[in-house]
Amino acid sequence: MMTAVRELPVMVQVPDRRRITAISNGMFVAGLAIVAVLMPLGRLPNPPESPPYVSMVLLPLLLQRMVLMAWDSYRQQDRSWPSARMAVAFALPLVAAIAATVTAFNVSVAWAASILLFSALLRGWVLAQYVREREFRVFENFVLWMTVVVTVFGFFQFFGDTFGVPQTWTLLEDRYTSAAAFPFPRVQAFALEPLYLAHYLFLPIGILLVRRWRTRKASILEQVLLIGVIAVLLLTLSRGGILGLLLCGLVMTAVTRSWRELLYFARSVAIAFAIVVGMLSLAGAVPNAYANTSNAGALDAFASHAANLNEDSARTRYDLWPGTTQIFLDHPMLGVGPNNSRLLLQDGTPTSTADEAAGMQPVNNDYLAYLSEMGLIGVLLTLPLIWLVLRSLWGVVRARFDHPSAPYAFALLGMAFQANSFHSLLLLGTWVVIGLLIAGARFVGEGQDQSRKLI
Repeated sequence: MMTAVRELPVMVQVPDRRRITAISNGMFVAGLAIVAVLMPLGRLPNPPESPPYVSMVLLPLLLQRMVLMAWDSYRQQDRSWPSARMAVAFALPLVAAIAATVTAFNVSVAWAASILLFSALLRGWVLAQYVREREFRVFENFVLWMTVVVTVFGFFQFFGDTFGVPQTWTLLEDRYTSAAAFPFPRVQAFALEPLYLAHYLFLPIGILLVRRWRTRKASILEQVLLIGVIAVLLLTLSRGGILGLLLCGLVMTAVTRSWRELLYFARSVAIAFAIVVGMLSLAGAVPNAYANTSNAGALDAFASHAANLNEDSARTRYDLWPGTTQIFLDHPMLGVGPNNSRLLLQDGTPTSTADEAAGMQPVNNDYLAYLSEMGLIGVLLTLPLIWLVLRSLWGVVRARFDHPSAPYAFALLGMAFQANSFHSLLLLGTWVVIGLLIAGARFVGEGQDQSRKLI
């Protein structure tokens, strides 16, 4: 009887423990779902990267697993704490941002950017440290279903704008309609700009291609979605995105050494390109819905812009980059502070507000921007995180893409290439991809450790 009484608390605690764990897992998956939904939604009334920071809603859902696991570790005294190396790697860039903020040209703008960077780094670390392998598949499915919505709406934007559907329905900004720079609409779906949409689309394309590589087959839905996504990416007219996609395809082929996969990728691109040519030809044949004039020349305008690396939008980047290099040479150690390079390049002042800074042209080169804003100290403090990323990428290469991190390696390669002419360091998608890339490498490492223990 006494033995039964002593065992009663244990018997009662088991279901409670399981219930708490189930609730915690459900909350974490809900957080992943919110991440997947928010990533392409830059045109919310309050975008994920703008006040009141909608994306921060998901942080408690993700962080609760850390609290629960820490409490369990404390009670069981098993000392299964998070990886200190990983925590330090994600913390050091924030230390660099704070150091650069102290001596920043505009302290208020630098603090605002540092807070955003803290949120991004924290999100990336939580995913890298606490996501589980079975949740990868769940997250990827959420991404693909969200991509279906984005792709369908992207096609609707093109056809809707071509045939005169009001902008209140298409959600296209004035500068991307067929009444603006080109005689056809540039698709942006729910993103802030077409370039942001291209940045996001690397991830679903990576997921679809890697699934095909692993299983050697793809459903009709997956094949159609891949072609549709590539077509939408082409319609963004993002040269960095288009070139990044082709680079990713070539690298994947070189790593896997599979001509079959290259043919599958090439076929998908060719079909998507044929669809885009047909859409542009249609736009050229329809009278301009805004000016009641001809839209002729849509296909020529598309080809000319895609191949011209010296037109006006490219020139704005070339004009800013030398000035950014000079900023680094003038402030080599700590830089001028996060998000401050645009202020110095465009006659900002130490009293300019964060909103005023957001309206200025960014450097559109993440590498030059980081170097000029964080200085050499910032670069040195970021090296541990860069090492984690490179080691994870090398694991994907060694596994020939048969690796949990493979879709995120594909996406990050495209994003890293696009970053030469884009600003993406504070975007939600960038740090989600980095966090999950490192998480996949963690799974492999944990599996190898378990195998050694069994031996």
